[in-house]
Amino acid sequence: MGNIPENQIFGLDAVHLRFDPDEHPWRVAESEAVDAHWQREQRERPWLYNGTVMLHRGLTFEHGFISGVSHRVPFAALLHWLKIRPEADVWHLFGSAVILSGDGAMLLIRMAANTANPGRVYAPAGSLDPSDITGDLVDVDGAIRREALEETGLDLTEAEAEGRLLCWRRGRMVSVFRRFRYAETAEQLVVRVREHVRTSAEQEIDDVVVVRAPADAGATAPDYMQALLAFHFDARQIGTAWQGNGIG
Repeated sequence: MGNIPENQIFGLDAVHLRFDPDEHPWRVAESEAVDAHWQREQRERPWLYNGTVMLHRGLTFEHGFISGVSHRVPFAALLHWLKIRPEADVWHLFGSAVILSGDGAMLLIRMAANTANPGRVYAPAGSLDPSDITGDLVDVDGAIRREALEETGLDLTEAEAEGRLLCWRRGRMVSVFRRFRYAETAEQLVVRVREHVRTSAEQEIDDVVVVRAPADAGATAPDYMQALLAFHFDARQIGTAWQGNGIG
């Protein structure tokens, strides 16, 4: 399946997604099913917004790079994809900002009740969207920074970024991470994030969660986040997990 390693954390140099303005073939084929699913979602969760996100096709992994093609689709198409996980050539790739404090903690967020993932705990993340399109490419690193700023109020240019990305895949869902290390303590960062959450107009985030061991994230952390936590806090990785050029 695109030669992308599965069910393991691995190092990644970059993601190259070429933007195709045409409709995603899968979305066209599934249009009636997508619309029907969205009508059900609207009855059950009327607060959801059917904005525009990106789904992909043809993802491959070679020489440290993931490459593929990205299409704009309605959020309804992504929800339908998440429900049925089809065997067709349609991929969900998204980026996460792994925020680390100067005293060794990881800061995650807990999603609010009025979101698509209420109560889930994970690193600031979100689907790629049209604002991430630059020319004929989709900027995954830019999306990571954008989501972190929107959800936590933290400007990741203030932190030290790890040289390489990390990645995890299950099926056709691909999670891309970059770790960012702040000089501030977890307590100091929590104050900043909670103030942003308190004053945010979106009210998407319920709270910040400080993690010093994988179990601290709780049972609602999704599988990709659990894999990243296990890797990051693995005692065998201490002193070597963070590298200027990432990992192999």
